[in-house]
Amino acid sequence: MKDVGSNRVVCCKFVCLSDIIKLLPDAVANQIAAGEVVQRPASAVKELLENSLDAGATQIRLIIKEGGSGLMQVIDNGHGMSETDARMCWERHATSKIKTANDLFSLYTFGFRGEALASIAAVAQVEMKTRREQDDTAVYIRIEGGEVLEQTITAAPVGTSIAIKNLFYNIPARRNFLKSASVETRHIIEEFQRQALAHPQIALSMFNNGAEVYDLKPATLQQRIAEVLGNKKQDELLALEEETELVSLAGYVGSPSMAKRTRGEQYLFVNGRFIRSAYFNHAIQSAYEGLTEEGTHPLFVLFMHLNPARIDVNVHPTKTEVKFEDEKHIYNIIKAAVRKVLGAFVIQPDMDLFGDMSGIEAFFNQPALGKAEMESHPYLKPPTQTGYNPFKADDTGYNRNANRDWQRILGSLEQSDTITTESKQNPEPGLLPTTESAPAIEEVFRLNGGFLAARIMGELYIVDQRAAHVKLLYHDFLNALEKNAGHSQQLLFPCTLELNPAKLATALDMMDDLKSLGFDVSHFGGNTLIINGVPAELGKGNEAKAIETLIEDFTQTQGDMRMKRHESLALSMARQAAVNTMELMPQEAMKQLIARLFVLAEKQYGPDKRPVFMKFAAESLFELFRKGKF
Repeated sequence: MKDVGSNRVVCCKFVCLSDIIKLLPDAVANQIAAGEVVQRPASAVKELLENSLDAGATQIRLIIKEGGSGLMQVIDNGHGMSETDARMCWERHATSKIKTANDLFSLYTFGFRGEALASIAAVAQVEMKTRREQDDTAVYIRIEGGEVLEQTITAAPVGTSIAIKNLFYNIPARRNFLKSASVETRHIIEEFQRQALAHPQIALSMFNNGAEVYDLKPATLQQRIAEVLGNKKQDELLALEEETELVSLAGYVGSPSMAKRTRGEQYLFVNGRFIRSAYFNHAIQSAYEGLTEEGTHPLFVLFMHLNPARIDVNVHPTKTEVKFEDEKHIYNIIKAAVRKVLGAFVIQPDMDLFGDMSGIEAFFNQPALGKAEMESHPYLKPPTQTGYNPFKADDTGYNRNANRDWQRILGSLEQSDTITTESKQNPEPGLLPTTESAPAIEEVFRLNGGFLAARIMGELYIVDQRAAHVKLLYHDFLNALEKNAGHSQQLLFPCTLELNPAKLATALDMMDDLKSLGFDVSHFGGNTLIINGVPAELGKGNEAKAIETLIEDFTQTQGDMRMKRHESLALSMARQAAVNTMELMPQEAMKQLIARLFVLAEKQYGPDKRPVFMKFAAESLFELFRKGKF
């Protein structure tokens, strides 16, 4: 072979290179495997809980500290292990669940790969105590970085206790990728909730930094759902049970009123194992079509039981992805079963509204009452006419805009009736244009569908009323978050908000942001928040719902790198505080809305990148009508 650059000739067949392929040491191989098995502390908690369940435990306790990176400990009353098994379980590919490859298609256990404990031990400091019922003493083992440092005899109750400390202590780069303690805690709580829902017959408890989070006694599935997901109304949990030759379905689906904007309360299990399946989730979502608002997701806790030979759980080390042999048929069965349950719930009349029907029949069989008797009867006396009179000038009855303080939301119109078509700089979100720098808004009127038409300098603008209001409020809330300058309106009667532990962890992490937005909220104790004040822009009576929506939206968008934390919170608040599409605005408010809109930079598009208005200049209209370019 000739090297053109150096004019050297090398004969390849005389070149002898040393061998370069090496077998990785077990410690390095386990650390690499840990990258898939132990993605975060919640992954380790999942493996430990599943091992306890496979061991036949009826009582399981989970203890965590510092979001799991400091300590994760699972204590159970399962079968325990012998001295030899206690040592072997930490070896790679050591398992008691399978013996041959064919066993993968008859699995009724959660673990089977035999690599979870070895991977955990490779990246953490581990201590284990285990004892069988027939043994007088327990086995104690201490491991660091995959190396067994100590193995002795000790005293312990029947069962197994495994403590994982300082996760990723020997891989600092990996440890730096962990999120904040509150975020990691939330993921651990979510994993605990999945196991608690899958096994309502087992007592489970959880402690976070010494505080009790859950203390769940054996219960029915309906009771467990209500306890785990935060005091759900049990009468709105609709029982589902369907038996077919292919698959058996059992569980509960939420009524349409329980649908939320996030998918956090959707649990699908196959043979007791939690799985993720966008395909089957779509089947359930389709069954709710027409019953829930667009963009909302129903609650469901659904169990599928089928022959293990018809599924493959050995797809990914996390074992949350499962392949099905008859996926399309199962999809149709799930959709039909959910529709059947919802159909019975929606069309069934609520007989409690009528009470005892015999009483109604007796009432209609009574003789007619005289005028004097009717006037003396407290329930039959004709009502006095106190309704709204639209022709009475000083009437104080119904007013569509009575609950909307437009001056407070949009500012005073006295400062300006004008706008600028282009702004050379981006002003403060709360500032209004000045009369010296902007032409007047010649005319504004409302169109059907929530659109405003404005004539400005002879040109026509069609403005989406709600989109424009969302954009203005978004800038105001974003400014409040950046400057920590939200304005709070105190409530006459403070209200409380009960959250499940996972949402509470997120709320506590958002506490400073909530205060910047204008919420006066604090932790009342347990899983309860107390709300003393709300942003002035927020409508009354929506305090608790607003915070719940903020938590859900933040949870949904925190992984979106395109939207920063403050931007996500500001957009969520703006959508809640903005006017409805069909809500009528006073003439003054419409002018002020458009005036404020046109001083913002990139005013044509909202924070969600959707258009806020369309402009029809004279030349555009000429093109449309004269040249027929429709």
